[in-house]
Amino acid sequence: MQANNSFCGVGIAFNARIGGIRILDGKVTDALEAAALSYNNNYIDIYTCCWGPNDNGMVFDGPRNLTTKALKEGAEKGRGGKGNIFIWASGNGGLANDHCGTDGYVNNIYTVAVGAVSNLGLSPFYSEACAAVMAVVPTGGSSAYSYSFLEDENSLVTTELDGKCTNTFKGTSSAAPMAAAVIALVLQANPDLTWRDVQHLIVRTCKVCDPMDEDWSINGAGYHVHHKYGFGMLDAGRLVKKALRWTNVGPQRQCVVDFHAGQTRSIAISTEHPLILNLTTDGCTGTENEVDSLEHVQVTVSLSSICRGDLSIFLTSPYGTVSQLLGIREADNSKEGLTNWTFTTVHSWGEDPKGTWKLTVKDDSVYTFGCRRRYSETTAGFITQFKLTLWGTYRTKFPKKEKLKHSGVLYNRYNLQESLTEFIENSQVNLELAEAFVSENIKRVNEADIPSVKTKKKNVEEEKRV
Repeated sequence: MQANNSFCGVGIAFNARIGGIRILDGKVTDALEAAALSYNNNYIDIYTCCWGPNDNGMVFDGPRNLTTKALKEGAEKGRGGKGNIFIWASGNGGLANDHCGTDGYVNNIYTVAVGAVSNLGLSPFYSEACAAVMAVVPTGGSSAYSYSFLEDENSLVTTELDGKCTNTFKGTSSAAPMAAAVIALVLQANPDLTWRDVQHLIVRTCKVCDPMDEDWSINGAGYHVHHKYGFGMLDAGRLVKKALRWTNVGPQRQCVVDFHAGQTRSIAISTEHPLILNLTTDGCTGTENEVDSLEHVQVTVSLSSICRGDLSIFLTSPYGTVSQLLGIREADNSKEGLTNWTFTTVHSWGEDPKGTWKLTVKDDSVYTFGCRRRYSETTAGFITQFKLTLWGTYRTKFPKKEKLKHSGVLYNRYNLQESLTEFIENSQVNLELAEAFVSENIKRVNEADIPSVKTKKKNVEEEKRV
């Protein structure tokens, strides 16, 4: 994928150098994963990972102690203290009704979870949803309500083994490397960005795709977010333009709030009477951990369950933003429940955490295959722990997404086609979301829109390294 080589396709970051660290050719251990993810972390900028727990809709799994420490150390100390960027494929278990809330790598705050969309911007059949997904990249793959023959005409073309080309490289294992390339381009434009700066830029520049999908919502800070698409589709031009004028974020803060119920709370076998736990917080006001602008929000729970796959868990912020932390999975008939499992959501990004948060746990007693219950049972399990971890900043105000107050102004500015105008007027899409979709997708960032990058001297010592 060198520039203008007329072979297979066009690359994204022509000046990036790529290498491979082999870990999947034998038994994979915690120590091996940690060694791979911390390997030469002052030289490597971005790690791209397209592996994780089995996408069979049955397991909960994630990084062990050493790997967790390696991710944290890479983000805090790697790349000369600016932090390594860990791009993680969100998973291809959609056909098995898997949910990436069960993937501990995706739920880690130091990773950027990336999903895939079809060439029409729709969710493909293999895509997994969860509140930790940050962005998507178009790779191909038919969806339940798309015209597959149109997608086949625009399939992703890339290099193949033995000097050949392919147009069938689909899945989140295709999306994650392309996302890594886009971030490489961004770091080339502004190498001073920290790992958190990169995530903030993704939040602010992603574009709405598939605006007809009802799962889109506008959070309390004005950002559009979706459980499959995250903040939307990556746009290299928008990212680079914003990166060149970006001011680095302030220090990260962590505010931890425990729910003290005084006793174990039962989960009823009824979707009509879910368990609801309310937790009120002041965002650690008056302490060195005070947070007034959120980034990641994590929920740590311990619970028992007759049938784990029947459970769905939701978190509602004080602004009313709903994050689905766990979805029901028909193949997960485990009775093990969860022990200190941490879910992550990015859906409250930019919100003030002060107020009452609501955790909702539902049980659907007829969904999971092979799960036997006695008719007399009324309790599906018990929750014994609920802890809320609020990550973010204090007194760091960021500009909200650019908005246009009236759709008529939008039409005149971009001279939209009549069909697109009719779509906005006739659809049931939230007007704010519709205007974001138009403004983000119609006006493309051209070369002239991007400020010039000052040429910097190359680091001689770095060039000598292998």
